[in-house]
Amino acid sequence: MSTGSPVPSLPPVEGAGLSRFFLALEVPPYRWLWGSTFFGSMAFGARTLADGWLVLTLTDSPFWVGMAAGVQGLGLVLFGAFGGVLVDRLDKRKALIAMQLAVGTLMLLMGLLVLTERVALWQVLSVAFVQGLLMAVQMPAGNTLIYQVVGPRRLLNAMAARMLAFNITRIVGSVIAGALISRFGVGSCYLFAAGSMGLSPALLLFVKGNFRASAEREPFWQAVGGGIRYAWANGHVRTLLSMSVLMETFGFSYQVMLPVMARDVLKVGASGLGYLSAAAGAGAMVSTVAVAGLGDFKRKGALLAACAGAAGAAILLFAMSGWYPVSLGLVAVVGGTLMAYDATMGTSLQLLTSDAVRGRVLGLYALTFGFTPLGGLLSGTIATLASAPVGIGLGGIAIVAFVMGRGRKLVRLLPAEQRVVRAPD
Repeated sequence: MSTGSPVPSLPPVEGAGLSRFFLALEVPPYRWLWGSTFFGSMAFGARTLADGWLVLTLTDSPFWVGMAAGVQGLGLVLFGAFGGVLVDRLDKRKALIAMQLAVGTLMLLMGLLVLTERVALWQVLSVAFVQGLLMAVQMPAGNTLIYQVVGPRRLLNAMAARMLAFNITRIVGSVIAGALISRFGVGSCYLFAAGSMGLSPALLLFVKGNFRASAEREPFWQAVGGGIRYAWANGHVRTLLSMSVLMETFGFSYQVMLPVMARDVLKVGASGLGYLSAAAGAGAMVSTVAVAGLGDFKRKGALLAACAGAAGAAILLFAMSGWYPVSLGLVAVVGGTLMAYDATMGTSLQLLTSDAVRGRVLGLYALTFGFTPLGGLLSGTIATLASAPVGIGLGGIAIVAFVMGRGRKLVRLLPAEQRVVRAPD
């Protein structure tokens, strides 16, 4: 049995060649968790495209496209640290099921508002903010559940396999979302997303194991402070969380401006937007398969730095491209490098964190995800003042500059061994 895992009788971690790709899938509960991720990711991708297209249609403004993403990020940032504390106190599986049901309900509500022609910008912004609050619990619950199901030695493989599910559905879901918006309107895309999200918690019911929190609980606010102090005192965790803020703000935020790039720069409409998102998913799928094939790769710091630097360069080139076929290829590289970075980052943080505070640290990590939509708000503001390519391109430059300045430290961050700092007593 792997340390920290409540799932009994895990098979031994042995793998060579192709078998390394399936280390996590050897664990039966993880297969159900992977299936849940598959449908949840499809819903998330379709809803993201629908949000951007709806706001662009309502306002005809890149600024408001960024603002809609920004208020979601604000909810995630404001509640991120508290969400992690809740996860440390709750049954992870039940918490994830509850959050998915709530998110699916919001998607259904948005679909009905659009179809009945009662939707307004303030409603989109309000729903986005609530979704950010829910994600502050959903994300650390999902990451912690993966660790508990597969244990530390399969974790990189499990995170990569999870990203693979995300990217398969991103390809399929993006094409479906683009086609639905073009043919039936954006309301149908929200209904499709709600239906997909409804399947995700159903599959979690088959994930068996003891995922309850420990009986000992410190006071809530003391727990919040303890998680923050732990992350600050652990220099490796602090460095990774700082890097995550940068990558979310200037890297992943390019997705927020994709509707603007598709309609106003590349002139390809909603269907073209779907193919752009699908291309990013295709590149990400290839990269996550490659990361999964690395098995228990030791030099995670070097991998992290390489992926981040390549992502920054690709984002800059994508911003400079005005030719749709070239943009498709570049966005595939962006998606691939960002997902390889993401899988490595999530793995590294969990391996550096003790069991007692893992949920709280992952709550802080989820908080950094709120900077993606906040970065989208920044890009939208720059796009309004200058252009969408300028807003996206500046983000790529910021990432490249960071990696050039801190790359050597990142390479030494996680050498061969796993270093876990114990939680303070």
